[in-house]
Amino acid sequence: MAAVLLDTHALLWLVNGVALSNDADKAIAASQRNGALYVSPISGWEIAVAAKKAPGPGRPDLGDQPAQLWFKAALKFTGASLAPLTQAIAFQAAEVPTFYGRNDPGDCFLIATARVKGIPIITRDGAMRDLARDRPGYLSVMAC
Repeated sequence: MAAVLLDTHALLWLVNGVALSNDADKAIAASQRNGALYVSPISGWEIAVAAKKAPGPGRPDLGDQPAQLWFKAALKFTGASLAPLTQAIAFQAAEVPTFYGRNDPGDCFLIATARVKGIPIITRDGAMRDLARDRPGYLSVMAC
């Protein structure tokens, strides 16, 4: 696999040492070697929003760092490149709910990024996996 996009939780788990699937590990390693491991700036936004939640489930473990510094360090640690947020991605994201059935803006932008770049997204999100299964060719997903 030449390139992949990490879903937000996949980035968090990769940085925090949570085990991913063998296929995801292999794809990430290959993408790192190719300089083609991508993270969306939307993941930074999702992490920053989630970090403001009260401690408990759903709040990411960023250690003692503010979200912006954690995100910058995560990109460096993983060797990931920031996928540019383009006009094409923004307009594609507006169309995603038509097919996705959910209006989660973060997911819409991540799906649009993967579609515009023509690369799979590494995720455990059941709705994204269902979308890829139910609409072949619309989205490529690799379970992590």
